[in-house]
Amino acid sequence: MVFPLSQDTVVALQALSTFAAGRSHDIDLVVTVETNGSTPGVSFNVNQENNLLHQSKEIETMENLSLKVSAEGQGLALVQLNVFYNIRSDGTVRRRGRRNAEDHEAFHLNVELLDPEMNSAQLLICSSLSESLSESLSESLGVNSTGMVLLEVGLLSGFALKQNGLQTDDLIKKVETQPGKVILYLDSMTTEEKCFTIPLVLEYKVGKVQEASVVIYSYYEPRQTTVRMYRSDWRGNMSTCSFCGEDCDLCRPQENDDGSIFSSGGHNLLMSSSYPALLLLLFITIFSV
Repeated sequence: MVFPLSQDTVVALQALSTFAAGRSHDIDLVVTVETNGSTPGVSFNVNQENNLLHQSKEIETMENLSLKVSAEGQGLALVQLNVFYNIRSDGTVRRRGRRNAEDHEAFHLNVELLDPEMNSAQLLICSSLSESLSESLSESLGVNSTGMVLLEVGLLSGFALKQNGLQTDDLIKKVETQPGKVILYLDSMTTEEKCFTIPLVLEYKVGKVQEASVVIYSYYEPRQTTVRMYRSDWRGNMSTCSFCGEDCDLCRPQENDDGSIFSSGGHNLLMSSSYPALLLLLFITIFSV
């Protein structure tokens, strides 16, 4: 029986590998995986610069597959082999096809944006494991839940996650923020719907805001994924002049009492009406020389 690893297991393995890597100052290791088929084996080079990076390759399967893993050099590496398969009703094992993952979405995913106010918004996201994928996991692995799942939430331009807006719990194991994106590491997903409210704050004003995407996928099988797009209609139709006062007056250059030109942003601007005077001055200077 094969069980998917939980987020706690992954964190523990990462901690062990980090500890081991910190104690090894001269890492130069080549890990080779050889198969008994015509397909050539694969090699992984591990050195001091990439010893904390995750490297993976997919091996083409066949009816009878034998693998030989060997290592040469100096250092320590963690090797993990993930096997996916289906079992027929008569007990024979066959290679898992990709048709189910391609023909049916792996997850149910609903995204709703609540943004009646200018400076804040909320994203309501509800998701669950699809029935087709649940049946496939039950038949092949004897489980009705996934392993770790990642929920990548793209944010509308100008928005960021509210400080302390999301807390970890039994389901949300980690919250990671990147520019324009929030990533939730979920322990697992079942057919029972789970909902998340993501509070957002406006950091800077943007006109003509474009739509953003929300992606959920299995950490161990990224092909099991579902994508949804969302947008704000009124922000998408908002002109930049909406932030500059009536007729964009606050965004246009203005004239001082002495006739000099300045803009509301504090940058000196040269108006088109001053071009002839500048050209005339340049011409007189050249002519006098």
